[in-house]
Amino acid sequence: MRLCANWLPLSPGLTRQVAARCEAAGLWGIGIGDSPNYGELYSACTDALGATSSLVVSTSVTNPVTRHWSVHASAVRTLAAAHPGRFRLGFGRGDSAVHTFGLRPASLAGLEDFGRSVAGSARAASVDPFLLVAASGPATARSAGRVGDGVIAGVGGDPVALGTIRERAREARDPAAAPLEIWASMRIAVGRDDDEVRELRRRLVPRAVSASHFAFASTFEGKNVPAEYAGVLAERYAAYDYGSHGRSGATSNAAMFADRPDIEDYLLGRFAVVGRADACRARLEELSAHVDGIYLSLLFEDALPQIDRIGAMLA
Repeated sequence: MRLCANWLPLSPGLTRQVAARCEAAGLWGIGIGDSPNYGELYSACTDALGATSSLVVSTSVTNPVTRHWSVHASAVRTLAAAHPGRFRLGFGRGDSAVHTFGLRPASLAGLEDFGRSVAGSARAASVDPFLLVAASGPATARSAGRVGDGVIAGVGGDPVALGTIRERAREARDPAAAPLEIWASMRIAVGRDDDEVRELRRRLVPRAVSASHFAFASTFEGKNVPAEYAGVLAERYAAYDYGSHGRSGATSNAAMFADRPDIEDYLLGRFAVVGRADACRARLEELSAHVDGIYLSLLFEDALPQIDRIGAMLA
């Protein structure tokens, strides 16, 4: 069971500490997010790689819009050469990091051009890059199959939706290419008792809403969303606040479905792993039967103790 902790770089020192703690806990890797509200992406990746000896570090995820492809290519060449087999470039069309500045996500053609440009530049320098493409729908999954080595499926832990991503990506893939890796993306919080689990569920609601917005806001096609929820989800996503994207606490996104606890429960069940250690482990083992690995987004304000609990859970 390959697990990667997802982290947003709050500070260089804390990034190094989180990476080292992930390695000590037995996690396979760490993903570093690209957000205008936090530290610079590739500096944070350098910090995480330098603080560890075996942990695989990936961008999870960046985009083709806010930097020129040549900047990404330079970073890939540098980090992959300095840490062979330990750096991966994860990218998507662009979500909060793009919308925050009033920009538009990359087109599918632009996404594929970006991947080919970065890969070509790296290979010209005798570096073999590993590209992960974030996809939440069938069209982007096909792009991932054409230009990526793996896909980060942003559809939560729903086996039907994960299967659709896998099938569309593999249909578009060159038969001569290496097998495509499929990664799920979930939020995680491990509680010690029932009272703490209830509190963690409450704190994870805005994170689950943010994940569902990424997954569902553009289309419900191929995503196995219950028909009774689709209309309400679509209506309320129109008021989504990118300024609070991915944040815990009392945000407008946290209250988006306050009058619909059934929808909150559905989103938590689909996009989060939360409970006591034994329940969390069982959920991850169940999910791992459908994917090659799982990205686990932490409650960043509790990252270090949560990593320790994940390590104890794995042990």
